[in-house]
Amino acid sequence: MVNGYNQNLKCDYHDRRTSLKGEVERQLIHLFTGVALILLIRTTGDIALPVLVFLLVFYAAVSVVIMLNMLPFSLSAFLCRWGRPSTQTVPLKGTILLLCGVTLSFTLFPEEIACASIAVVAFGDSVATAIGVLIGRHKLPYSEKKTVEGTLSGMIAAFLVASFFVTPVQAFIGSAGGMLLESVIDLQTIREFNSQMIFKFFLNDNFLIPLFSGLLMFIIT
Repeated sequence: MVNGYNQNLKCDYHDRRTSLKGEVERQLIHLFTGVALILLIRTTGDIALPVLVFLLVFYAAVSVVIMLNMLPFSLSAFLCRWGRPSTQTVPLKGTILLLCGVTLSFTLFPEEIACASIAVVAFGDSVATAIGVLIGRHKLPYSEKKTVEGTLSGMIAAFLVASFFVTPVQAFIGSAGGMLLESVIDLQTIREFNSQMIFKFFLNDNFLIPLFSGLLMFIIT
């Protein structure tokens, strides 16, 4: 009995360690994707929008191909490796929604604000999640998943990077608003309110944070 109990503890520890490693890897990929998108916008000039649209269409097409089982299983598994198995119902959903949010932000707002909004979702969201998972101890009063440590760390990281593109006031408002949205978007009451499938699909921080942060920074320009 004792040996069985110890084995269960070892398995549980292994599962949590594997889950933690996977989450950190996901956030690193998320961060580097955001950096790559900022560099793309800053270096491609007038063709930035067509390139963003091309990438969006490309990833959407790859997602459809994966769902239709038209790729070798090993390749599909590799492409979907960093998705969350429990929540990812559409292959590459996170990347597709990030490209949607970034493309719309770039279309609606000036380039500097678009880059700052990408910085908020890339650095703020990644740091908030990683810190929350690694050292977060104090839950936010209204959320069972988000922590005070994670949210504050994400806000600071988002502010510091966004300040390279916009004024400190804009960076603060954009990062604070983005991290507030990140902390409430997964609340069950929000999910239940948006019961339609199309709304649930777009009820995602990768899509909403660039738009919401960009709007806040644009308003106080």
